[in-house]
Amino acid sequence: MFAGSRIEKKNISGLDTLLVNKKGFLENYILLSVGFGGVDSHSHYDWNRKIPYGTAHFLEHLIIQNSQFDAIHEFGEIGASLNASTNFESTSFAVSCTEQLELNIKMILKLVQSISITNESVEKEKKIIKQEILQLHSNRRTSCYTNLLSDLYGEESGLAQPIIGNLESVESMDACMLEMCFHKFYAMENMKIIIIGDLNPEEAHAVIKLELENSALKDKERYLPFIPVKRESMKIEAINSNQSVLSWGNATSNGRDAGNPDRDIRKEFSIRIGLEILFGRTSEFQQKIHDHGFVDGGIDVKYEISDRYCFSSLSTITTKPSELMEEIHTTKKEVRKKSISDVEFLISKRRIIGRIIDVYDHPAKLANSILDYSSRGLDFSDVLDVINTITKKEVIDALHSHILN
Repeated sequence: MFAGSRIEKKNISGLDTLLVNKKGFLENYILLSVGFGGVDSHSHYDWNRKIPYGTAHFLEHLIIQNSQFDAIHEFGEIGASLNASTNFESTSFAVSCTEQLELNIKMILKLVQSISITNESVEKEKKIIKQEILQLHSNRRTSCYTNLLSDLYGEESGLAQPIIGNLESVESMDACMLEMCFHKFYAMENMKIIIIGDLNPEEAHAVIKLELENSALKDKERYLPFIPVKRESMKIEAINSNQSVLSWGNATSNGRDAGNPDRDIRKEFSIRIGLEILFGRTSEFQQKIHDHGFVDGGIDVKYEISDRYCFSSLSTITTKPSELMEEIHTTKKEVRKKSISDVEFLISKRRIIGRIIDVYDHPAKLANSILDYSSRGLDFSDVLDVINTITKKEVIDALHSHILN
């Protein structure tokens, strides 16, 4: 871990607290994350109805608009900026400030501890979110990606719809369901707070302890992983008469190595390095498809991993989807046949290391990275040391396990 970037961990009244003291940083960054996201949709839990798609995102809106605590105004009054977002795994509230850190910590904790949900506020928010959904429908790249995940994990999974839900699921929202989800998921045992900046850890811990001294403890829910119904899938959706979106993906069962964090990180980054070799910016694949004019613009290559799913994906806009699809399969065949070179391995490994190093200079990136790894029971500060020891053989083995079988 870089000097001044040690992660100090402590559990305070059920809340996992992770602090990074960055001496000399002008910006303080607070990220409060709630373990409630898109993948929790369509689950029964102990109720007699399923959670509608988009519920976590809907609750995020209601919390920001909470009549009991005008968050945007309150944070703005002290010169801080507040942002909120929902992804597959969690809902996060982020505050950036340059002063009054202790007050900002108190306020962000206050933000998620109470809510006022009325029929009127729900109906008002439905109109806003439905407009978001209609705008999202016009984004073919997003819809193609969602259809890919639905095909890989099944149309009943929490990955089968956009995180914001669909028109039908949003219309089905009611105050009762939203209240139940708030009380179930917005518990300190289901949250993490990451604070980064030039701070005094003891003082920050004391503020959190005082703010949470009357919090009631709840049992933390444990989730079962999603089992993919398909190993590989490809989706193509037309944008117009000349262009299409192509999304290709591979899914595997999580395969985590419980109790062995080093091995978990090695497996993850062996695959990340392998994907960089196959489809990264300087790969033979990218050179070929750009030379032949198969794509319009960039290629989005992802590897997503959590305790509940694991998949890689490639997405781009293309004028020749059939040819591009064939080139993807050809690339996989060539790697099976000739493996990868030392130069390809070293260049791709260094590029991955460079991306990790860059994270440490950006508080928001660092906070989100710490969150992602801590949610999997891992320590982000271990990542660089592990990547440095990954061998070419590990990358080859990971590629064969993940996408070359």
